Amino acid sequence: MTILYSYLVNSLTLAIVIMQKNALSKALKWSNITPEEMRKYLGLIILMGQVRKEYIRHYWSTKPKLSTPIFLHTMRRNCFESIWQAWHFSDNSQQTQDSGQLFKICPVYEYFVQKFRSVYSPKQELSLDEAMIPWQVLLKFRTYNPGKITKYGVLVRMVCEVVSGYNCNTEVHSAEGKKLEDTVLSLLDRNLRENHHIYQEIVYNCEISSDITRQKCESLQHYEG
Repeated sequence: MTILYSYLVNSLTLAIVIMQKNALSKALKWSNITPEEMRKYLGLIILMGQVRKEYIRHYWSTKPKLSTPIFLHTMRRNCFESIWQAWHFSDNSQQTQDSGQLFKICPVYEYFVQKFRSVYSPKQELSLDEAMIPWQVLLKFRTYNPGKITKYGVLVRMVCEVVSGYNCNTEVHSAEGKKLEDTVLSLLDRNLRENHHIYQEIVYNCEISSDITRQKCESLQHYEG
């Protein structure tokens, strides 16, 4: 786990995040953060996904029923909350009307998608599915699905390894007019010619079966030629 974390969160990622945080910190009373502090902060963020609590302050509680000592020993709560308030990934002065809905997270989002695609080669069986990231606040590309437990959120489509659940590729639905078949084909691009078994809902089959068949035929013709 430590090796994987070090690979995913390298100095380039920290430089992007630290540069933006320090730029915003001019409006706050705090000292510029260091790469080591950023590593600790991101490590705690990942750990919060494993240790669920109702409020962030509960992670630093000293009460026996709530205490999780690693948070207290890693970083002060005030420091964590200051970084949280300045959480920022892009230079707003560079944003234009054509920047796209994901402009504010684009550098880090693309970086991690590329890392997850390159760090591991999945086994034969893959699953193409979608998930909802809960989001109640107004957002242009927030999705509403009354049939889901999480009704409001950000729709994410992903390709995962069946055995481990490892996320091999991800695409956020940003409501910018991209066709479903184009989304699915871009998600599966690396796996179409590698003899994977892909499990998916029938709606995806109806949209892309002809395109995948055409690509496979083109691939076979190129191989035989």
